[in-house]
Amino acid sequence: MNISDLLSQGVDLMILGMGMVFFILGLLVFIIWSVSFVMMKYEPEVIPHSAKNPRSTAIDKDVIAAISIAVQRFRSN
Repeated sequence: MNISDLLSQGVDLMILGMGMVFFILGLLVFIIWSVSFVMMKYEPEVIPHSAKNPRSTAIDKDVIAAISIAVQRFRSN
């Protein structure tokens, strides 16, 4: 085999490999798009809650004291 045959085989293999990658990625995009389309079609409507869950955002004083003690002990070691 001479160098031109080896280069020709290399180019053929490169084109085949790049073509397969392009085909597989295109197939993957199509599958993801179709699954997304089906899921959006059959997904139930999301009803937003009008009343928010009122929770206290205040931090308990015991929690603040525990964190302060933990930080002091960490810094003292």
